[in-house]
Amino acid sequence: MKDIRKACVKAIFDDFDQCGDAIRPAVNGEWEEIDASRPLGHIVGYVDICVADLVDIVVDTINKEL
Repeated sequence: MKDIRKACVKAIFDDFDQCGDAIRPAVNGEWEEIDASRPLGHIVGYVDICVADLVDIVVDTINKEL
């Protein structure tokens, strides 16, 4: 279970790093105003979270890990 959790966290950060749609700036594409810290597991800032896209990332990752 720990490996699946780790893979899901990595997938979410990877999507964020690629400026994906799951987590994006809430204002005018200001990516530099969002702080993403992989070691802490936090993404901090004024963000717009698309829950459906976030769930898709998690489900796809779980399916790959199983």
